[in-house]
Amino acid sequence: MIIEKAALQNPADISVPPKGAKAVISGSDDWYGAYSLETFSSASSLTYTHEDANGFLDYPTSFRPANFWGKDAGVKVWAYEEANDNYLDTYGMDAVTVFYHSGHGNMDSSGIFQAPLGGKWDNRDWAFSNKMAFANEELRYLFWSTCFSLRVSGPDNPVRTWWTPNKGGLRMMFGYETTSVDHPGYGKFFWEEWNKNKPFARAFLDASWRISHHQVPVVMASGKDRATAISMLNNERHFSRTPSARNWYQWQWIGTLPSRALANEIIMPTAHEAISLGNKFTDDEQLSKIACLVGATRKEAETFLIDAHGNRLSTSKEVHTTVSNTGALNLYFGKSNMANENAIDEAKAIKIAEELINSLDLNKGIKLERGTTRYKFTAGGTHQGSGTLEAPKIVETIIQFRQAHQGVKSVNSDHGLIAITIDNDGRVVNAYDSTRNIMPAAKKRPVVVSPPDPKQNEGGEIDAHFTKKLNKIIADGESRSTLLYEAIGYDFSSNIGTLVHHKEVEVYFGHNLKKRYILRIPLQ
Repeated sequence: MIIEKAALQNPADISVPPKGAKAVISGSDDWYGAYSLETFSSASSLTYTHEDANGFLDYPTSFRPANFWGKDAGVKVWAYEEANDNYLDTYGMDAVTVFYHSGHGNMDSSGIFQAPLGGKWDNRDWAFSNKMAFANEELRYLFWSTCFSLRVSGPDNPVRTWWTPNKGGLRMMFGYETTSVDHPGYGKFFWEEWNKNKPFARAFLDASWRISHHQVPVVMASGKDRATAISMLNNERHFSRTPSARNWYQWQWIGTLPSRALANEIIMPTAHEAISLGNKFTDDEQLSKIACLVGATRKEAETFLIDAHGNRLSTSKEVHTTVSNTGALNLYFGKSNMANENAIDEAKAIKIAEELINSLDLNKGIKLERGTTRYKFTAGGTHQGSGTLEAPKIVETIIQFRQAHQGVKSVNSDHGLIAITIDNDGRVVNAYDSTRNIMPAAKKRPVVVSPPDPKQNEGGEIDAHFTKKLNKIIADGESRSTLLYEAIGYDFSSNIGTLVHHKEVEVYFGHNLKKRYILRIPLQ
């Protein structure tokens, strides 16, 4: 077995890394810029947007410095409008090739995107998509880490909202159909997924999947024609400053079938215990065997690189194998056949997924139960001529299995599960395994650490804990919350698996602004 140090991959595929700390902000290199907002001029606060933006800037600024990273009161409307969006050839959304915005977002009934900002300028503190005019200067890649920024349902679509603001040079846009979770990991996870040899679109969708399977991420590409936009959407992996024609938009998203509701799972198990968990993929020989089984040559399979974060990876013509520093295995087999828009039968996809799991012994020593099937959809359209808008089509099917202990499943989006992505040809495109070994000592770890309180109603106590968590988020009387999903199950995100009551809620903050939150209360 050969272990070598992995070299960092430059997403812009240019130059060499500068010396010094990461998240470098200096000068007018015109590659990267970001604005993040936790404190707003006229909207309720958020918690993790600065961490989100830092996670995004941190990796690429290992190679090139960012022009700017504005926060809170320093984020004003001038940076989003044509007159000053390339101010001093350094600041604003059109001053850089790649722009990242993290904060609140909304879309009104006419398809206009709205973003509250941190300070007033010209007595205004909101940015509106119909006031924007970008990509006629530097901008080529636009990331909206906000709610409702790239809608694809009902009357809304990327053509309706983002055709006119794009002045012809934009290559790709990233955003959300739904509300998104207030979470620090979006930017960081994007680069982690990209470093698994994935193109930008897949990296963005998979990064969001790791945070919540219930939000809907969307990626759009712009091209001179439909074929060009589809190719860019499925293949673009390095940032380019070359402007792209605005003749056709093509977009993808991950979601469920409209006819299939996501059921809550809140049955309290009669018996349960805390469990000790261990990583499954610590043996390099085991990883070499897996790589060989999925198509790597013996030489390729016996050479693993290790990066600065402790992730192990092996690349071959057939498959890119990655084991994260937290023990999750990812097998990326490369491009799917997006030209085949005849959706594979779900039963056939399940059989293919089960055969892969069995052939690689991914279920050895663990219990798996079927989870929710999700799909990657695509559609496209243009504003030219009489206008064309395609109906959504399924291009990939994602079969999910959840790890279970004593019949109780995991509740996580990033831990304790196996997800197999299959294209319409029946080819496995990606396999993700974050299940854990359950250690023998687990059976001796009791759950109950005190006798039941005869004066306390258990359900009422749990509700009170959820209320306290929500009260820390909801700052005023106008705010309110809506339950989106809940489950009782095991939290597999650490070395001790504990039973939790899990909820995903949507909080309304007023001004038509919403955000999602994941709340968990330990039950042991």
